[in-house]
Amino acid sequence: MSFVLRAVLVIGALSYFAAQRDAPDAGPRAAAVSPASLWNALPPDLRERAIREAAAEATRQVAGATSSRDTLAAADRRPAWRGVDAP
Repeated sequence: MSFVLRAVLVIGALSYFAAQRDAPDAGPRAAAVSPASLWNALPPDLRERAIREAAAEATRQVAGATSSRDTLAAADRRPAWRGVDAP
């Protein structure tokens, strides 16, 4: 029964939003803003700081990718002991 109720709710919501989208007076829509204009709207000191932090994060990720993340000990890599050791 809950599946039917959820399905009716989803179908109803989609139908409502489709009708709102096609309405001529759907209300004001946000103007498309390019990322470049947003970037240029930032103060210069904030832009420089963002660039420095992004470069530092990229450096940390590259350095972390080259370092080993292996957590096994040397004893863990050896095969399991089988049988008697040769004298």
